Amino acid sequence: MTAKQFFKGEAFKCLIALLCVLLVSGVFLTIMNSLLAVTEQERFERAINKIYGKNVKTEAVAVENYNDSATIDEAYKVKDDGNYLIKATGKGGFDNGTVTCWVVVNVSGGTVKGIDKVVIDSNKGQSYIGYINDKFLSGFSEYKGEYFNPNEGFIKTGATRSATAICNAVNASIDFVNAKFGNVAVDIYENFDLTEYINTKQTSHEITDGNVVYHIKTKGHTMPSEFTIDVTVNSAGAITDYNIVVNGSTSQSYTDKMLAGILDKTLFIGKDFAGIQAILNEGITYPGDGKDTLISTGATQSNYLCVYAAAFATKNYDKCLNAADDGDENTEGGQENE
Repeated sequence: MTAKQFFKGEAFKCLIALLCVLLVSGVFLTIMNSLLAVTEQERFERAINKIYGKNVKTEAVAVENYNDSATIDEAYKVKDDGNYLIKATGKGGFDNGTVTCWVVVNVSGGTVKGIDKVVIDSNKGQSYIGYINDKFLSGFSEYKGEYFNPNEGFIKTGATRSATAICNAVNASIDFVNAKFGNVAVDIYENFDLTEYINTKQTSHEITDGNVVYHIKTKGHTMPSEFTIDVTVNSAGAITDYNIVVNGSTSQSYTDKMLAGILDKTLFIGKDFAGIQAILNEGITYPGDGKDTLISTGATQSNYLCVYAAAFATKNYDKCLNAADDGDENTEGGQENE
């Protein structure tokens, strides 16, 4: 076939038609993309409308973080009602995932008065996030000046770790707004040992007759959520009492697999820090699948959080006494206000 025949043939005509279609389609898609593209401002306005049901005037506020359990992504003061609108990403979700929320923090008289609304914006890795319903989110309206914990005061959702991340986002939003009024919480456990899995802002202790009585909240660990544990350590640095107040295991089936000596506290009674270390073969680092340690029972992560709480309590006995010498022996909430 000659070049002249090709250009006069049907194949060439089809090729030209196809190129024309592609050209027109490309131009059309470019135009539509420009028309339909959602800007950051539009996303923000949609979020506002979902929360308030109307557009409100806002003023951007400089972002700072005062809580290591979440990050503050955006912050605004709502001019219409004086509230704060915070976009926060809570950590501690299932498999170390996150949940990002919009939180309306109600303020009055220079302090946080309540949580008006919590709306989920997005999440990472939370396959059970659909279990979080409006009834759960409305529970944040019951703010009483304390941190929110998914194991206390909330309906069970079947998505405990996602609930943990949401609570962390709300708690960080409260800390952020409080800081704007000068109510900056100082973490008194900041320089203590073994705090990686301890929720220090929700942990407290008091000293009675030489005994340190801890009220510990752990962080979650991949599957289990926060545990609440009371531990008493005597002047010899040994545990005399140990009680799991709230079990953070994912479900009852995992609670049933926990080490019996942890559930009935016999594993800990009489042990000092060295004794706690021995449970994990002279270490405190999480032993993975736990094959070479006592805590491998099918609920290794839950067992580990309980052992870690005991290690924190025994390791820091002297620091609690030293802190008491510098201030009040009764330390509530693991924090003081500057």
